[in-house]
Amino acid sequence: MRIIKSENKLCLICMEEHDVQTVILTDNEEFKGEDVSFDATYEHCTNADEYLETEDMIKANSLAMKDAYREKRDMNRLWI
Repeated sequence: MRIIKSENKLCLICMEEHDVQTVILTDNEEFKGEDVSFDATYEHCTNADEYLETEDMIKANSLAMKDAYREKRDMNRLWI
């Protein structure tokens, strides 16, 4: 887990105000029958030791997963 930001705000996990960390984790998912690993961004509640994805994080993490799938399948080549 790599911390990229820490902000004092209302935590949507424990519903208390405290420093909520934005972290990057290596996530593993199955997509179209392929196991893919990618860096995913989450908010981390240190009080509950749980992770949360905001709407923007869900979109970015989904794109990161699909990019990792394309890279694994060598689909990033330009076809001319």
